[in-house]
Amino acid sequence: MLIFYGTRASKLKERQIQGNTTCPHCQSKNSFVATTYGRYFHLFWIPFMPLFKATVVECSHCKKTYKEDELPNDIKEALTRQDAGDPVKRPIWHGCGCLLFIVFPLVLGLLTTVIGLFAGGDDSEGDIPQDIREEYLEQDIAMVTSNPTFESDSISYFIKTCVASHIEGIDTDRIEYLSKTNNNKLLVILKVGDMKGVKKTSRKELVFAVEECIEYALDDSTITDFYIGVDGNWNMLMVKTPYEADLSGKFADKDLLLPFYDDIEGEGDVIGIEEVESDSVVIENIDNRE
Repeated sequence: MLIFYGTRASKLKERQIQGNTTCPHCQSKNSFVATTYGRYFHLFWIPFMPLFKATVVECSHCKKTYKEDELPNDIKEALTRQDAGDPVKRPIWHGCGCLLFIVFPLVLGLLTTVIGLFAGGDDSEGDIPQDIREEYLEQDIAMVTSNPTFESDSISYFIKTCVASHIEGIDTDRIEYLSKTNNNKLLVILKVGDMKGVKKTSRKELVFAVEECIEYALDDSTITDFYIGVDGNWNMLMVKTPYEADLSGKFADKDLLLPFYDDIEGEGDVIGIEEVESDSVVIENIDNRE
């Protein structure tokens, strides 16, 4: 990206010097015109910050010019007295870039306040109460573990052994798990990290395999509704519920899991299943399932 910046100058004031003055070059009397310039710093040609002022004195007869430090004492004193009574003022636009830093945050804050008032609707306090279910979900996502035990979370323990080595392109050993129940509902959360290099078919296959494992483990259970969420490094990747599913493997709406927490008692329970005799249970024929 190119950044254009630098300094420029503009004429501030031109005036005839009043007083008894003589040009050292042509000896003409009272022939001096003083012009003051103001220099400013610009960014993308927008005046940003005023810098210094400089005055040039010219003899209108011989056109000889003098800088302030070159002026004879009589001319310099006459110019100083004249400017003291009518000083040279710098225009506001020389520093308008600095004003943007002050005005823009104020305007942005005002717009945010106005938008917030309109978005608040009929809420008398202007605040939209946070859905407590979101807090429950965030807490559960933070509690996933890569090493679930049969004693603490038997469903997650069973799912880990059930899907291990049967999902192409996904390192199942690094998947983290958590399961909870609420009445007739079961929530299973998996954290897999980054899935950019995993085929879309393999992403869906992970959800289908988990679902098959749950159905196998809970064949005689009163649990009827399964809520499955696959979390990534930064966002929820896949969600499947009894009512909706988002299996794109990129950005899934985690709010689809919130109905699990409806009418929840306490913080939910960890379901228990009977320990299986085999250390590994395989789920077959889950390819091409939609």
